[in-house]
Amino acid sequence: MEGLYRLTETALLLMSFWGYFFIVCRFGKVKNWFVPIVCMAGISLMLFFGGLLGILALAADLALMGGLIGFIIFVVFLLRGKINAPKWSLCGGCFGVGAAVFLLLSLNLKLLHYDNFSHWALIVKYLLSTDHFPGVDTVMIPFRDYPPGSSVFIYYVCRFAGWSQGVMLLAQNSMIIACFYAVFGIVKEQRRFLLYSFLGMGCALLSYLNLTIRINNLLVDFLLPLLAMASAAVSFRYCREKGKLCILQVILLGFIGIVKSTGVFFAGAAGIYALWMSVHTGKEDRKTESGKEDADKAVSFRRRGKIFGCGVLMLCGAALPSLAWRRHLNIDMAGFEGKFEMGKAAGEYGAPVGEELYGQVTRDFLETSFDLSGRSAQVFFVCLILAVGAVLYAWFIMKKRWRLGNILTVGIVVVILYYAGMLYMYLYTMPAEEALRLAGFERYACSIMTLFAGVLIMGAAVDMEGSFAVDIDERGAYKAYSSPGAKRRYQYAVLGTVLLGVNFLYSEVNGLRSIRADYETSLPGRVERAVGDRWYETGETDEKTYLVVASDENGQVSSGETQYVCRYFLWAPNVDAMESVSGEELERLSVEYDRIIVLD
Repeated sequence: MEGLYRLTETALLLMSFWGYFFIVCRFGKVKNWFVPIVCMAGISLMLFFGGLLGILALAADLALMGGLIGFIIFVVFLLRGKINAPKWSLCGGCFGVGAAVFLLLSLNLKLLHYDNFSHWALIVKYLLSTDHFPGVDTVMIPFRDYPPGSSVFIYYVCRFAGWSQGVMLLAQNSMIIACFYAVFGIVKEQRRFLLYSFLGMGCALLSYLNLTIRINNLLVDFLLPLLAMASAAVSFRYCREKGKLCILQVILLGFIGIVKSTGVFFAGAAGIYALWMSVHTGKEDRKTESGKEDADKAVSFRRRGKIFGCGVLMLCGAALPSLAWRRHLNIDMAGFEGKFEMGKAAGEYGAPVGEELYGQVTRDFLETSFDLSGRSAQVFFVCLILAVGAVLYAWFIMKKRWRLGNILTVGIVVVILYYAGMLYMYLYTMPAEEALRLAGFERYACSIMTLFAGVLIMGAAVDMEGSFAVDIDERGAYKAYSSPGAKRRYQYAVLGTVLLGVNFLYSEVNGLRSIRADYETSLPGRVERAVGDRWYETGETDEKTYLVVASDENGQVSSGETQYVCRYFLWAPNVDAMESVSGEELERLSVEYDRIIVLD
């Protein structure tokens, strides 16, 4: 009976999503490429503000009902014959197959990364158990100042589709796939399959930067740059529709800002590009405006006012969720000191590094940044070489000036600013013990490198689209090549990009399957097998005191990983961990703790 009830709720959830997709696409006139990520971000913002108001469960139910109303409208239109059957496309078919493989695989995956159990999966489990955001006294959530942007979406999906780890991963990976889908929306000539195969190969290549955490985790370091890429794709396609661009970017940028604290940086970069595209196309429209003899004549006050007004509304609307979260921390969470409080010693985590260690941390940071054994440095220099080579080839051989060079320059500036922010974090806000070992460096660096590589791939695809010698007209693709040799080179390029893309994806799938096969021997797998995955009514926690005895293999005890993993599965705040002890010590400790778990 319970299984049937869950199946019914899952079906209602899927119908609700379809209803939102239909409404946004049909009445919002948004291209289908961008509809999924816009709807997901919009639902997340609805739940985010509901959580701030203390009505998270009600917001989730209202969001479901709103989508179901949209689905009813879809059915009415379908019965009246006002909906045309979707057109088949090779790109859509390939993308659908790839997405289905990863989504089905997600249901069988398990969480592994340490940070899942210290926060990202922990907050989702807390939201599902309590239906409200953690308060200042919530001891189960140590990092209560982290914004819950992606977590509320995962909560929404799990609330109706099931509370398993597989469903959590399915929800997050759906957002990742929706971002990739939006990236394909930059292609205007949809009959050039090479553009799609090139973008597909590039998106698959980005998985190399995600090998540190893979997609079998709820960490958002890979999601953030993909959201920024989706925002950039929206700006590129809707730069001439100021009102629509404003609304879409308010949703996307607002959501990016509350996914993580560093999301403000990614939202800022994407927001600046959106403003630049809006103003830049405004200048182009002014020069091509009919009836104007002087191309430099000032555009009408009304048009300038519209551009300025949309820009102001976009910035204010996009900043609202982040400002609301900051207000929540200052008022509702007053007195709580987070881990990365600027310039202060966060008592529970330790003080930042002292001035005497600034030189050592800076030196280690610079050495690690340029160390070619790291993925981030490898990708930066490879992208730099390939981008410069592509620009020079287009200039000297094809006699065309690609905008990829400008994108490369801006991308380098963004990377430098991001790295400067990372160094500031290590010097002034991160606890000294973690700063000295540059904790999380590769993960943080790969996050910005994903954006750097992603925008270069997108820019190259746009330049390629404008470089074909012959346009596809009403005659179709039959006469769309300047010569038989050009057609043959085009076919080879399609074949090469498809093979490379499939190879990257196949490698990713095999890697995930291998990790899943080894889960039982991992620390989370052993803990789950020993104590289960405990959920309690109305968010109650197990108040017993636990001691977990385990070996310090790979630093699992000294780093605190064992403690966090056990807290998650036991759903108990009072958990200590120590290395293996003697029988006498074990007997003495049994008096101090309610339960002792000998893991190893």
